[in-house]
Amino acid sequence: MRVDSACIKIENLKHKEDFPFARLEGVGPNLAGWGVIETCLLLPQSLCIMAGPSACLRHSAFMAHARGFTDRFYMLCVPELDMTMGRHLEKVEKGIRDIAARRQEKVIFLIVGCPDYILGTDFTGVIERLEKETGKRIILGAMAPITIGLKDSPFTSAYSSFYGFLKHESRQPDPEAVNILGTFMPLSDSGELYQVLKNAGLTHIHQLPLYDTLEQFSQMANASSSLVLHPLANGLSDRMEKEMGIPATFVPTSYGFGTIAQQYGAIAASLGRELDTAPFEATARMAAEPLLEKLKGKTIAVGCSINGSPWELASALLDFGLNVDTIFARGTFKPYEWQIIERLREAAPHTRAYNVSHPSMCGETAPFDHIDVAYGVDAGIFCARAANVPLSRYQEQKHGFENTVWMLEQTCEALEHPVSNYDWIYTRNFLI
Repeated sequence: MRVDSACIKIENLKHKEDFPFARLEGVGPNLAGWGVIETCLLLPQSLCIMAGPSACLRHSAFMAHARGFTDRFYMLCVPELDMTMGRHLEKVEKGIRDIAARRQEKVIFLIVGCPDYILGTDFTGVIERLEKETGKRIILGAMAPITIGLKDSPFTSAYSSFYGFLKHESRQPDPEAVNILGTFMPLSDSGELYQVLKNAGLTHIHQLPLYDTLEQFSQMANASSSLVLHPLANGLSDRMEKEMGIPATFVPTSYGFGTIAQQYGAIAASLGRELDTAPFEATARMAAEPLLEKLKGKTIAVGCSINGSPWELASALLDFGLNVDTIFARGTFKPYEWQIIERLREAAPHTRAYNVSHPSMCGETAPFDHIDVAYGVDAGIFCARAANVPLSRYQEQKHGFENTVWMLEQTCEALEHPVSNYDWIYTRNFLI
């Protein structure tokens, strides 16, 4: 089959170079996560202006509408010829000056596309003049798919730029304060992680999506520790640790009970406090048991547009005794995922992994008609007959043992009341 060129058995996946490579990759359906625009606008009192050709802006226009960002997002369409000749700089400068004059926000993100990225357009003079005239902070960023796979992606760079609003704060360490970094939708203050931390005496829990002002955001400078829930935040947490002395613990969103228990151990060690998680684990295991029974005998595929690692979710489902047949992934492996892949090689050597961005995958659904449950909208694109469980980064945000139960509840709901993949994409706006 054509998709075979995009596939590898887990038993043969030992190095990054083993993963199916294509000299020309497509922008796969896995890119349904945090975009540059969403990331920028997590910063309080900010707005975003994107400048580029109409074809580039089209995607962001749909995205901003779907995510409800249109009130803080502007687009400046500039002809490709003007960009090539450098004549668009004057238009960009005027556009930003006009918008800044009628907006109260203190920060403006200028986001450029692939053309400016390729040409290496120098915006230094534009930014210096605008900051001097407007009194606002101007931050340059890129939404350039050609940068996918770079060590410092535009997404990571955008999130890391928030450090500029913390580094000058006079730090007054609060032993009862902790930062939670890497959330798009905030964790609930009635959720498991909040309860565990509060029971351990942490009274001040800071989350970026909850703040309306830069002053509120600055409170993060006083935290005694940071918990990082998404790799996107590693750049920011590293700078906060190295330059502000705020230690960080990487505990990415996970679904396996064993992994979650280890993460709580790491959190306890970093905080220097005992965490009582046993009641939460016992409750979750009891709740999961009947839900898992409904999945016995189902053939499962896991995609990489989920909130978390597709490798970790696949490993968790295998540990539950379920049949994971297929994993849709990308070649941008996170360092922590290799240990998971090593376990998968032993537990499910014949499970197949596909490069979701490989051109051979375009339009292919027949090879996956045997899949019953597909996690992630990207997996649902290919597994057209499966019940699709998005586990999107734009749905509820949970962490800990309750996240596993939520995942299983979402799965059973999808089996009982399936929503077509077409509807997920075009009606519910999980993917553009």
